[in-house]
Amino acid sequence: MHVVFVTQYFTPEVGATQTRMHEFARACATAGHRVTVLTEFPNHPHGRIPDEYRGRVASRESLDGFTVVRVWVWTRPEKTFWTRLAFYGSFFALATLRGLWLGRRIDAVVATSPPLPVGLAGWLIARAGGARFVLDVRDLWPAAAEALGELRRPALLRLAARLERFLYRHADRVTAVTRGFVRHVGRHVTDPGVVRWLPNGAATDVFDPGRVDPGLRGRLGLGDRFVVTFAGLHGIAQGLGVVLEAAALLRDRPEIVFCLVGEGPAKAGLVARAEALGLANVRFLPGVPLSEITPYLTASDALLVPLRRDPVFDTFIPSKLFDFLACARPIVLLVNGEARELLDAAGAGIWVMPEDAPGLAKAVVTLAERPAEERRAMGERGRAYVLAHYTRAAQSRRLLDILDELVERPG
Repeated sequence: MHVVFVTQYFTPEVGATQTRMHEFARACATAGHRVTVLTEFPNHPHGRIPDEYRGRVASRESLDGFTVVRVWVWTRPEKTFWTRLAFYGSFFALATLRGLWLGRRIDAVVATSPPLPVGLAGWLIARAGGARFVLDVRDLWPAAAEALGELRRPALLRLAARLERFLYRHADRVTAVTRGFVRHVGRHVTDPGVVRWLPNGAATDVFDPGRVDPGLRGRLGLGDRFVVTFAGLHGIAQGLGVVLEAAALLRDRPEIVFCLVGEGPAKAGLVARAEALGLANVRFLPGVPLSEITPYLTASDALLVPLRRDPVFDTFIPSKLFDFLACARPIVLLVNGEARELLDAAGAGIWVMPEDAPGLAKAVVTLAERPAEERRAMGERGRAYVLAHYTRAAQSRRLLDILDELVERPG
C-alpha cells in the first residue's frame, strides 16, 4: 500500500513528534509499503529555514527507504500569536496543495496533531485520493493551547474545538498516545471502537545505558558532582522555571548540579533568570542531535521530566519519559496522572507535584543521598519496564496492524 504521513515537524528537527513519525514511516517502508512523508522545511525550534532550502517552494528527498516531500512555511524566531498563525496556516495551505497532487495513488493518510490544521490537511488529501484517514493525536488541542496561553480568543477557541470534533468524527481511525486521550476522543465520536491506544515508546537501541562517553563529564566540568539532567525542548509546557527555583534552594549543596540540554522559545528567559539569581549550580548546554544525546543522559545521575501544573496535563505522558527510562537512570517526574502511574508501575524514580520547587529540591537530595547500588537498581527497573511494554518497534507494529485492517477490511 501507499501510506502518506502528514506532519508539520520531522527529521532533522529534534522532538517527540519527529521521532514518532520517523519511526512509523521507517517501519512501514521496512514492511514493504510505499511511504511518503509530507512535512515542512526544517526550522524548529529556531524559526529559521536552512540556506539549502531557501528560494524554494518544495523539495523531494529520500530517507531510510521512504520519500520526504517538504514545503515552505512562513516562520520567524519570534513566537507570537500572529507568527504562529502564519506558520500553521502556510503549512496547511502548501501541504494540502502538494498532497492533492498525489491524486488517487494513495491508500492511507496518517496525519498527526497538533497543530490541528495538519489533521485537516490530512483529511482533505485522503478524501481527494479516496484513501483511508488516520488521525494521530499526540496532544489535546485546543485544551493544551488554552492551558499554555497560546490561544485565548474565545471565537478561535470555539472554532478550534469544532475542528477537533470534526476530525475525530471523520477519521476512519483515531490513534491516541495515552488512555486519557482515548477516553477524551471516545466522548466525541459515534463509535468509540474507531479510537485506538497507540502510546509513545523508547528507541531502545538509541537510548541504551551502554552508550557512554567516559570523558564527557570531565569536558563539561562536572567532575564527581551529582548531575540531574533535563534534555529536550525548552518551551512553555515544560515549566522549567521550577528547576531554577529548586537550584536556588540548593545553593548550599555544591555537590548537586542541574544540566539543561536543548533549545527552545523559553531558553533565553531561563538563562537570563539564572544569571540574575547567580545560580552556579545550573548549566545550560546547547541542543544536540538525537543520535548524540544518549551519552549526556548516561553521564547523569538522575533525569528530569517536568510539565507545567494544569489539569489538562494530567492526561499527558511526555515521550521523553520512555526514552529516559530506557537509559536506566532514576527519574524525577513532575507530571501528575497517567505519567505518575507509569513511573510507579516501573518503580524507577520519584514523583513530585508539578511546579513544586521545594519538592523537587527534596527529591534530588533524597536521590543524591541514596546508595549508588539503590539508584542503579531503580534505573534498571525502568529500562526493564520499557523493554517489556513501551518500545517504538512494538508501537510501529500496532500502527501497521491498524493500517492493514483499514485497507484490507475497510469500514
